[in-house]
Order: sequence, then structure tokens, then C-alpha cells
Amino acid sequence: MRKYAVVFVHGLAKKPSPKKLEEIWRWGLERSDPPPPFNGDNPSIDLDVQGVPGIFNYYADVFYGTEYETEFDSYFESERELVVQPQNFNEVAGELVMPEPANVEEAKFLEEVERKMREALTPDELPGLEALPAAQEAAQLEIASWLPKRVQEAVIKKAAMEAYYFLFDKDYLRPADNVTFKVRQELRNRLIKDLKSASEKAEKIILVTHSMGTMIAYDVIRNCENCPSVDVLFTLGSPLGITEVQKQLLADGVKRVDFPPALGRWINVYDPLDPICGGDPRMDDYAPFEGRRVEDVRESNWGSWRHTITHYFAGRKFRSLLAHALGLQHQ
Repeated sequence: MRKYAVVFVHGLAKKPSPKKLEEIWRWGLERSDPPPPFNGDNPSIDLDVQGVPGIFNYYADVFYGTEYETEFDSYFESERELVVQPQNFNEVAGELVMPEPANVEEAKFLEEVERKMREALTPDELPGLEALPAAQEAAQLEIASWLPKRVQEAVIKKAAMEAYYFLFDKDYLRPADNVTFKVRQELRNRLIKDLKSASEKAEKIILVTHSMGTMIAYDVIRNCENCPSVDVLFTLGSPLGITEVQKQLLADGVKRVDFPPALGRWINVYDPLDPICGGDPRMDDYAPFEGRRVEDVRESNWGSWRHTITHYFAGRKFRSLLAHALGLQHQ
């Protein structure tokens, strides 16, 4: 039995295979030469070297199926930058079936979440963007730092749609094979299964979540009685500050979202220019519980698309906080 185990939960859009996604995320933590603004003294974290079990929760196949890219080069920021062009956005990010709201509340949710994210869009593209290599595969969206504004808006629309399917527990008919999932139930069950697996490997669980994955994590910890104990929750680039999202996550019998009573510590890392969280990046709305409250940590990324997970993983503050949560020495 180890002291700590880490469970990772990914974010929105189509993803590479679970194995490839894990490789990308581990690279984000292990890289010792992150680009500006994090170059310099910024020690990496290699979970294998430290003897920390890592489990990668995966749910992208619920929406996008399992036709993963298998023949591609991995492009990382230290090698060259990438840009996703509007004409190949669906090939990179995957196609999602347009929701059909059942009532005014659901329609308003989609409208407001998308509006708030769009209003937080980063500044216009930087000079020279058109000269960057084009991303054509799913794995590249996960790590691309340059997205034209039209593509950013398309990603935001997809984020609102995924949130809708999850929070309203809609049935989703996956176009790839006509298999139907009850989304919230399916994603809850997958994460609880991985958390239980982690609890069998270690005394304490550290949960590291990104983007839409932060909603699944909060929901499971706060609203599922069979959720194993989580020592520390990290939310990165999280939409949990959005009022419309909070309303759908309220626990029974409460009028305000709150710090989950069963959670030990919650650290929220945000870049104010990340559009997925930028509308309301801080977690001030979550009522404290017995003196425990969300710790909001601001850490800036880079590029025209500030939501990229490997950028968050390169952050000096984030790495220091994760190392401390794992009981590691981190200079």
C-alpha cells in the first residue's frame, strides 16, 4: 500500500487513445524544460520515479467513440507550435450531436454558458499565426497552444454542449455506432470505479482534473455517497465558477454550492485568459465547510489558447502544490 495515488480526469473534446493521452499528460508533468513563462528553476514530477501510482480516468469515447488516431507524430511545445484551422476542426476535435433542449431552462443554460465563455476569449491571434504548422489529429488539440478565434469559439460551443449532456443527465446516442449512454450516470460510474481502484493502491487519493473533468469530479465527491475519500482535489481551467453550472450541481437540501464535506483540500488553479474558466475563474461562491474553503491560485499560461493541459502542468505554482500534496521534496 502506497501513501498516495493520483487520479487524473481529462477535459473537453475528442481525445487520443487512453494510452496516448496518458503519455501526453505524463510528459506535461515530467518535462524539465518548459517554455516561457515557466523556464528556469521549475522541477518536474515523475510519478513512476517517486513510486506514486497514477490512474487516468477516461470518458471521451462516450461522445466520440473509439476511432483513435494511431499513426501520428507527437508535437510538443518545445519542438514546434501548432494551429488548428477552421476547416479541419471537426477532424481534430470530433463531432458532437447538437443538443435538443427540452425546456426553457435547458435552452437558457446552453445560451448563457456559451456566452460567458465567449466573453472571456483571449486577445486576437498573435502575429505569424498563419505560418505555424496545422494540427490535424486529436492528440494535437490536447497540446496545441495556438487556436484562431473562430476555432476557439467552436471549442467553447462544444464545451457548453458537453456540460449540458452531463449536467442534465441526457441520453446521448453516439453517432459512431449508435450506442446510447446516460451521460451523467456513465461518467460518474467511471470515475468512482477509478477512485476505488486508487483507494486499493494507496492510503490517500489526489484527484487532478482539467476543464469539463472538474465538473465530474465535484459532482462525484459532493453528490455520490459511494465515492471514496479524496484527500486533495486540483481543478485546472475549471468552469465550476459559472452560475448556471453551479445550479445543476447543488446537493439535495442546500441553496448554495459548497465545499464538499468529505473532501480534505481543494486547490483551484486558473489562468484568467483561459476562456473555459475566464468568465468566473475563482470559486468564491462555494461556501466553506468547517473552515475548509477553496484555495484559488492564479498562474498564467502562454499562447493564444490558454486552456491547454500541458501548459497548466508546466506551472511553477501548480507543480509545487502537487509535489507538496504528494509529500515530495520540490525545490
